[in-house]
Amino acid sequence: MDLREYINVLRRRWRFVVACALLGLAAAVVVTTLTPRTYTAKAQLFIATIDKDSTNAYAGGLFTQQRVKSYTQIANSPPVLTKVISRLDLDTTPEHLAKKISARAPLDTTLIDIRVQDRSATRAQAIADETAAEFTKYIDTIEKSSPDAPPLVKASVVGDPEAPSAPTSPRPPLNLAIGLLAGVVVGVAGAVLRHSLDTTLRSAGDVRRCLGLTTVGALPKPHRGHARAGHPVGTTRRDEALSQLRTRLLFSTDGRMPSSVLVTSTVSGEGRTETALDLASNVARAGRRVVLIEADLRRPRLAETLGLHDRAGLTDVVTGGVALDDALQWCGDGPIRVLTSGAPPPDPSALLSSPHMTQLLRTLKADADLVVVDSPPLLAFADGAILASEAEGVLLVTRIGKTRYDLVRRALDNLTAVRAQVLGAVLTGTPPERRVGRHPDRAAKQRSGAPLPRHQPSSAPAGIRDPAGHRW
Repeated sequence: MDLREYINVLRRRWRFVVACALLGLAAAVVVTTLTPRTYTAKAQLFIATIDKDSTNAYAGGLFTQQRVKSYTQIANSPPVLTKVISRLDLDTTPEHLAKKISARAPLDTTLIDIRVQDRSATRAQAIADETAAEFTKYIDTIEKSSPDAPPLVKASVVGDPEAPSAPTSPRPPLNLAIGLLAGVVVGVAGAVLRHSLDTTLRSAGDVRRCLGLTTVGALPKPHRGHARAGHPVGTTRRDEALSQLRTRLLFSTDGRMPSSVLVTSTVSGEGRTETALDLASNVARAGRRVVLIEADLRRPRLAETLGLHDRAGLTDVVTGGVALDDALQWCGDGPIRVLTSGAPPPDPSALLSSPHMTQLLRTLKADADLVVVDSPPLLAFADGAILASEAEGVLLVTRIGKTRYDLVRRALDNLTAVRAQVLGAVLTGTPPERRVGRHPDRAAKQRSGAPLPRHQPSSAPAGIRDPAGHRW
């Protein structure tokens, strides 16, 4: 992944990152609230030699600095702390008290800083003062070569520190900063991990990179209240996207519009039927003769969507029960001719793979500029692959943010098995692009004018004949 991909991942999953950051802050607040307050008291010792001879002052200073390093290790030793506990009447043990006391020597000095941490500021300071006093006595004892001899060094308590007024722990600003930073790190890492494990197609780049498939169209969601037969032309982003799709189809097969296009999808719910219908309407508005066939014989809904008559359709024409002229219906402002599914057949796959179906497609292609076939999903049934072998081109509809590329790959394998010509992918449900100026959909609402009436030709064609001259 490059920097641009990381930025895109964060833009898509910014809510997850923000949620993790808020959880980190909440955890920091909880920890800060539950952590007991701790005060740190200080006492300081000054270590010096008792040799007054200035000629030995430098050597004595070096000697003292070496001694100070050892004193920091024994400042909280049991001999010292036992007397501290006795003097202050503390209810603890030397081992437990030693955990609260620490000593360190600043670099290149003969000072020893003693620090004591306790939940009570007063008690912490009392322990620090008493530890410093007892430690000076302990140093005098261990530095004497004999009971009557003077000690080599002398320790003195310097300063008169007061009890701490503010706790040193917890530290709310630091805890909140750490919690926020940890939340952001976890959120970013989680977003990148989810993106790495996510097999959902989310952009045209994913389609090209994962499937090697060209994206010929990216369609936003249909406009609410979109009237199929009377919608103003070129007023929404979806209309513009459909016009781009139509233009790309013109140059998809040697610079001409394919005679027949199968619109299919991997699984159901990807906007396949809406795409087929809107594509047919858009091409018809450009002055071309278009026939839309509903080849989804298992879950037909085209007639209900368009408000067409529930009468004979594809099944009845292929079985020979109804003439093709009687089954075709006019619809749209283009207009387009629609062949609905008709009566449900007992075996849709057998009907669609019959020679009569092949002949019907040839007849319609000879009489129209474009035949758009709406088929069932490729992975659910074999119907789509059967029809793909008869169509000149296939458009694979894929819903962004829903379809997994492993399923699309399986669907492409089915199309490859029947040697179908895949023209490219049509992405549906794409987010609207930000544009400067008036919103196309809003501008359409502000326009006045009655919707275009459904086109009804003065007289229907006398009949559609196949290449051999036989009338359907």
